[in-house]
Amino acid sequence: MTSRDLRNALLTAVAADLLPFGFMLNRAQAEFTQRTPDGWNKVQLVFLWRNPEWEIKAGLLIRLHRVEQLYHRASSFDPKYHGTTPTVGLPVEKLLAEGQATHMTLRTAADLAPCRAWVERLFAKWARPFFARYHDLAALEHEVNAPPGTGLFSGPKYEGNVGLILAKLVDSPAYDQLQQRYQRHYEWLSNGFYLPEYEKLLKILEEAEVSDAMKG
Repeated sequence: MTSRDLRNALLTAVAADLLPFGFMLNRAQAEFTQRTPDGWNKVQLVFLWRNPEWEIKAGLLIRLHRVEQLYHRASSFDPKYHGTTPTVGLPVEKLLAEGQATHMTLRTAADLAPCRAWVERLFAKWARPFFARYHDLAALEHEVNAPPGTGLFSGPKYEGNVGLILAKLVDSPAYDQLQQRYQRHYEWLSNGFYLPEYEKLLKILEEAEVSDAMKG
């Protein structure tokens, strides 16, 4: 089997395992998507070519449409990509305990079964609980807005824009403190490069608050 054949054979096998849970394969992207009423969940397999074999890692992504719709009113993303962005995501290895396998090697057909079993274990033990827990707005807000360096999620999008949107959606009592914290974060980050986007988002969230008050 060629390296491409091996990749496709593993994807086909994993697709059969995940289909009963509603996850559909996108072969080109090597990802499995479960549509939900308010977004989607994805399991990604990352195939890294390490001649003469594949190194395989896994990632988990969650999209909540309400969060992304607000975010993209301020973002600089091309509109054609607005429907594709995840709200949060991370490599599975970030969830694993010390000593657990963070990747697998696929070199020959004999490696297909252990690679498939590895993905099955990750899905059962880590992916399903992850999706169940963090598809909940309150749980996700608590994790994203954890004190710096203590949460699962990090990066310019999470530590500010998404965190503030989530705080607004759950009506967090810490909203004002978070707003100040993220203002300082964006003033410092990349010499303020992301600050205009953040300030635009603040205005959008303020307008949303006024609109909700008027409806009430």
